[in-house]
Amino acid sequence: MTDILLTTYPEHKSQNVGDALITASTLALVRNKWPDFDPILFFREKSLNGFTKKVRHNVIAPGFAVTNKTYPGLYSLFDDLDRIDGFFPLGCAYQHVDASPAAFFDVAMDAATRNFLGRMAERHGPFPCRDEMIVQRLQRNGIPAIYSGDMALFDADRIGRDPVPVPEVPSIVVSLQHGVSYLEQSVELLKSVRKRFPDSPRYVSLHSVGGPLLSILEARAKQLGFHSLRLAGPAENLGAYAEIDLHIGYRLHGHIHFLRNRKPSILLVEDARSFGFSRTPGTAFGCIQASHGRLGDPDDEAVTRAMAFLQGQIERGFADYEKVFGFIDDTYRQVIDSAMERIAEHLQRSRETIRQAAGDGSAAVPTGDDGGGGEATPSKMD
Repeated sequence: MTDILLTTYPEHKSQNVGDALITASTLALVRNKWPDFDPILFFREKSLNGFTKKVRHNVIAPGFAVTNKTYPGLYSLFDDLDRIDGFFPLGCAYQHVDASPAAFFDVAMDAATRNFLGRMAERHGPFPCRDEMIVQRLQRNGIPAIYSGDMALFDADRIGRDPVPVPEVPSIVVSLQHGVSYLEQSVELLKSVRKRFPDSPRYVSLHSVGGPLLSILEARAKQLGFHSLRLAGPAENLGAYAEIDLHIGYRLHGHIHFLRNRKPSILLVEDARSFGFSRTPGTAFGCIQASHGRLGDPDDEAVTRAMAFLQGQIERGFADYEKVFGFIDDTYRQVIDSAMERIAEHLQRSRETIRQAAGDGSAAVPTGDDGGGGEATPSKMD
């Protein structure tokens, strides 16, 4: 029996630190219940066929994408899905370039994906989703689903803690977007932040390996007096946010990182990932629509609305964010804590079954490949 954690972190591509945070958060949450949790990490596209066929395996999949061609396109898994003993998708995700209900409800789910998701739900239970829009999309297609939130929202050590106070002259970071259509809007945002916070330490953050767009924006930000934070890579890179008081920008997991750490954040919603977050009642606060819902159609008033919202929160001492932090706490206590307990108990039972089988000589403990079609190479992310 092997515990396999499928990461969405593209170390060989963009090195998106948000994906790294999802993986690191999940590891910490399970280890909070079972400190011995030590899975083999695989990128989601890698085949698992190389693991021994002598036993079935546990698969933990944080940020599991429930888009078309999930299996075997985005996730190779096993050719024979019966080789999975426990399947634990967590904070399931859905991607689309548009920030609108149509992205969730007017995009048809292909039959192969519907059949796969339905089969896995029947065997392993409802899919826990990171926002309510994904829950509705799955349920409309006959797939059992529940709300769990994004795994990156939760840090067991911070549940129930008080908000971090924001000083009179706060340090502020602006996270940069994915889409080129928001180029002019993001420059307007940088200028507005500089005007509103002329005496504050100001930063601009890049969550992925920079391309031409990010390079242009980074250079413009430096001209406007912003310090650059290149955060692509492991989740530890987000430690650069520790001394920064306020976030405003486009990166969902920049926004989430501040919320999990009890700090205020404003999210400019540019695609379906952020849109689903903004349409979930408990996390909708602080989300500003950046477009009119379609790719390449930015809202000219988005920055004005965002800065007006920010000014209102400054005047109220950011007290309204307490309801967001309370929602995160409630979701952890009502959903995540018990889910992690169930996962830990299942993994421990699996290990005990193997020990008993090895002890009475009825089976050998699996240690490697048995010719099933690929090599299983351990990898760790702590």
